[in-house]
Amino acid sequence: MAARYLSEKGLQIVDRRVRCRGGELDIIARDGHEWVFVEVKTRAQSRFGTAAEALTPAKVRHFARAVKEYVARHNLDDKPIRCDLVAIDITPDESVTIEHFAGGISL
Repeated sequence: MAARYLSEKGLQIVDRRVRCRGGELDIIARDGHEWVFVEVKTRAQSRFGTAAEALTPAKVRHFARAVKEYVARHNLDDKPIRCDLVAIDITPDESVTIEHFAGGISL
């Protein structure tokens, strides 16, 4: 759902579910000349908060480690990168809200 949403916004999906020692990268995309690393959070019940609220400091640390490992492994040190969050909230009546926070994760 997130990859389709980003594709419709003009991003080119490069890879999905990439395992690194630091963790997993949900989506890697290109937005023009910029490499975009995307963390996807989904929540089907609001009693635990929204999907955007599910991005804890510990998860950001794991995400940052995975991004740094991927960048080093693929020689992207000199390339512009951005870290985004896609938050997907699904209500009990199954309506879906997708929010894209471009640059929403600081490493």
